[in-house]
Amino acid sequence: MSASKNNTVTVLQYIIVIIAMVFFIFPIVWMFLTSLKNQIDAFASTPQWIFLATLDNYRMILFERDFALYLLNSLYVSFLSTVLAIFLGSGIAYPFARYRLKGGKNVMTWILTLRIVPPIVSVLPIYLVFSQIGMLDSYTSLVLMYTFMNLPLAVWLLYGFFKDVPHEIEESALVDGCNRFTAFFRVIFPIIGPGLVSAGLLSFIFAWNEFLFANILSGPHVRTAPVGLNEYATPVSMLWGQIAAAGTLIIIPVAIITLILQRKMVRGLTMGAVKG
Repeated sequence: MSASKNNTVTVLQYIIVIIAMVFFIFPIVWMFLTSLKNQIDAFASTPQWIFLATLDNYRMILFERDFALYLLNSLYVSFLSTVLAIFLGSGIAYPFARYRLKGGKNVMTWILTLRIVPPIVSVLPIYLVFSQIGMLDSYTSLVLMYTFMNLPLAVWLLYGFFKDVPHEIEESALVDGCNRFTAFFRVIFPIIGPGLVSAGLLSFIFAWNEFLFANILSGPHVRTAPVGLNEYATPVSMLWGQIAAAGTLIIIPVAIITLILQRKMVRGLTMGAVKG
């Protein structure tokens, strides 16, 4: 009876997982299929499952529009802001995790609240500040914005990893001749590699998909891929085929990076990275 019950539970779990996968993957599959349709099939009131595939939508957005440039803009600001967020987050999280600083818990809680504040609340004052200092429509404004947007997340993830590293390892490195700086980069950093990957990948995804600040702070010279999707929604019509093609190209880089770093990311998120 016990074995039969376990088999039933296992089958139910697989059914639930399959249903969830279909539920989440179907919109992506449908978007990809739509990107291969011509304008008539994409606008058909009845879903067209059998159609003549075409790459005209991809050719249009990559070679006749500037979407390839928008992808490069997104890649640049997302990568650079992620590197800065991880670097600054490590410098903030390490001393709070290693030393009993006075008021450390309060500071860490305050850092977390910065991530909880809705972005729409701060978008107007941020726009006014960047406007006054002449930094609108620049890479610098987006990199700074995404860096400080992801900094609380990076600090809290890395804080848990630094807490998990035994003090004895660092003390051994100091005895062997390392100073605090070299021990940090040569000993501690390799140990928390999964944490760096997890924090970096999440920060990159959040920056890559961000729309609100990019839409407000960017312009014709520095436009990211999510903002570029607006160009295909005209007052006259919706270019669904081109929108789907652009959406597919936005997903591909993140999907490739996630697949490559999947093991390290899962390992990082399951090692107690959010311990207090």
